[in-house]
Amino acid sequence: MAKPTEPRIAVAIMAAGKGTRLKSKYPKVLHEVGGKPLLAHVIAAATKVVSRPDVFAIIGHEAELVRKAVQHMGVNFVLQDEQRGTGHALMVAREALAPYDHVIVLSGDAPLISPETIQNLRDFHLQTKAAMTVLSAMLANPTATAV
Repeated sequence: MAKPTEPRIAVAIMAAGKGTRLKSKYPKVLHEVGGKPLLAHVIAAATKVVSRPDVFAIIGHEAELVRKAVQHMGVNFVLQDEQRGTGHALMVAREALAPYDHVIVLSGDAPLISPETIQNLRDFHLQTKAAMTVLSAMLANPTATAV
């Protein structure tokens, strides 16, 4: 009896937005934390879960600046010429993501996502055979005021 094949999993990272709430002309995903762009932190976590060729950064606003900042990380880029939201970004990436059985969608401006969280999300999704899984958080202090 043939051994079942592992599902092909891609990670799509949303990195096309303008970041208008920051009131900055610089792309939000390139603002730095700990000396690295926000996007670089997300890519680093993703590439501990899937291989670099299975990671797709969906870029748009200042696309070439974003590409240049993280191209050394060896991931793929998909250009979203017109930024019309996350759903539209995934539609633009549809052809690149078509060979995959599952796609994990991450935000390029969430540098604290850990490889363990991504792995747990993946494992939960696969074990429950869900059509879609959404990760959320319950914060002890959502107002972020000092205690």
